[in-house]
Formats: sequence, C-alpha cells, structure tokens
Amino acid sequence: METCAGPREYQYDTLRFLLIALVVLGHLLELAEGFPHREFLYAVIYSFHMPAFLFLSGMFARFDRIHYIFGLALPYLLLQTLYTSFVHALGDPYVHVEFSRPYWLLWYLFALMVYTALLPVYDSPSRWGRGMLAAGSVVLALLVGCDPSIGYQWSASRIVAFQPWFLLGYYYRKERPWRERLEGMAPLPGAGMAAAAAACCAALEWLVFRCGISAKMMLGAYPYGELHYGWPQRLLIMCCAASAVFLLFVVAAPRMKRRLPLLTTLGQNSLSIYLLHGFLIQLLRLKFPWLLSGTWQVLAVWGLILLALGNPAVGRCVRFLFQAGWYRRLSGRLEERRRARAGAGSGGHFV
Repeated sequence: METCAGPREYQYDTLRFLLIALVVLGHLLELAEGFPHREFLYAVIYSFHMPAFLFLSGMFARFDRIHYIFGLALPYLLLQTLYTSFVHALGDPYVHVEFSRPYWLLWYLFALMVYTALLPVYDSPSRWGRGMLAAGSVVLALLVGCDPSIGYQWSASRIVAFQPWFLLGYYYRKERPWRERLEGMAPLPGAGMAAAAAACCAALEWLVFRCGISAKMMLGAYPYGELHYGWPQRLLIMCCAASAVFLLFVVAAPRMKRRLPLLTTLGQNSLSIYLLHGFLIQLLRLKFPWLLSGTWQVLAVWGLILLALGNPAVGRCVRFLFQAGWYRRLSGRLEERRRARAGAGSGGHFV
C-alpha cells in the first residue's frame, strides 16, 4: 500500500496482484461452502498471504506525518464507520461502530498504523540491533498466544503475531547489499522454482492434515487455549510462511521485472481492491449468498471483483481520497496562493 521514490518496480506490483487476489478468494471461500477442496485451499491461502502482504508493506514503509494522518488514521476512522454502518444496515444486528475493535479486514489497516508509528523504534543504527529487534518480535509473536486476555480488542493479538513479517520486510528493503547477495544466491530456473513451490505445498499439506493445524490457527487472532494448540504449532506455521516469502521475494521477484499488462495494472491498484471489496463480500453474504452456490460462479465473481475494483479509474479515485492526495493538492494550491500574494505584496512595496 505504500510507495517509495524511484523507478517503478513492476515485480512488486505483480506480487501485489497475486496477494490481493488471494485475499479476495479467501474471503469468498468463507462463504462458498460447496467449493471443491475448500478447507485445504483456504488453509493454503492463509498460511502465507498475510505474512507476504505485510512483508511487502514493510519493504515500502516510511514515516511521513501527512501520510500517516491522511493515508492511515483518517481512512481507518472513515472506513470503520462506513463498513460497520453498511453491514448493520444490511441486517447484521451484531455489528456496531466501535473504533477499538477494527472490523474484519480493517485490522490490517490498523496494524499498519501501529507498525508505521513504530518505525523510529525499528530504525536501529546497527545490524546487531536490528537483528535483536527482529528476533524479539518473533519471540513476542510466539508468546502472545499464551495470554487469553489478548485478542480482538485493538487487534492486539494479530498485531503482535504478524509484526515479524512487517519488520523483516522493512529490514530486507533497507539492507540493499545483503539483499542483492541473497537474491544472487538463488538462481533457480523456472523448473527449479516450480519444484520448490511444489515442495512447499506438499509440506503445507502434511502440516495441515497430519498435525491437525487449521486455518483458524493461522489468523493470529485467538489464544492457544481456545483452539487447543501451542507455540510449537505457531512456529511451524511461521516456518511455512517464511518458505513462501522466500520463494516470492528472493527467488521469484528478481525474475519478474517485466510489466505484465493486466496483472501489473491490477497490482498497482491493489489498494482500491483491498479497501472496497469487503463491501461486495458483505453484500453477497447478507443479500445474495446464492451467487456463490457453484464453483464457476465463485470464480466468476472473483474475477469480476478484481477487474472492477482494480480498474485504474477506481484506483486513482481511491488513492486521491485515502492516500492524502486531496490534502496535498489542496495544500499545494494554498501555498501557491500564499506565494502569489506575498510576491504581489513585495512588488507593491518596492514600487
């Protein structure tokens, strides 16, 4: 969701599309009970897509006061109000406006607010300090599930559980020489990449079906006691996610630098897909669940959501409204007027 100065890196736009497409599909699968292999696909998606998305967000994170206020804080308050009011109006009596409990997908936006505010803390001047912070975040992610009092309130459990991925992405981007050496150590050809991906999927299948780990355990939102698992299972989940993140960002990304006409464009507009698709999902859940009764219907709805909300026109509108575009334009015009008046005033003085 963040951007940085410099030439456009299309490989990350393509990865954004892949990840946001999985986010939308995962939300659709929650409703499509008759979808083939639904439980397994859902577990595969949730095993890595949020860690990878947070890793990517960490790579492009920066602290900017204007962006923080108008690109994170105000959008959260506005969308929390809109989402809860919308769902309540559709007939869900259990949903109310409550800013201390981010609604559904808005936990991610709230988590970005917290992580971005912590960037000055993350900016340790030494590699040893950064390594200690990263290791400490992993330990906290494993320990947070031990406390049953930490849960959905302020999305505290998820924020702590997923913090390592954001932090590692932030450091991965900053450590350019180390990153280039790491990417150079993984010169896998296409067949090798496919074999490695297949091995990861096989390991995940074994993890899910042999160890009894469910997708719910991968959400990071529940204490261990509630789901009857512990930190070793969470550590195993994190290892699986780490292997997928390695494949995506170290192995695949350096070989995806070409612009892919449709996928890259949709990836550049992933913000609009993320922020708006929840309205459509809730509309389907509460008013039109029959639209997701068949496999092809689910796939068709999935594609339509991505194409409609990833449209460049929609993307520009969302970026203008939710990434401080309107504020920067307004402040720029006010500054121009101020300078014009100052110039006119000084000119009149000298005449």
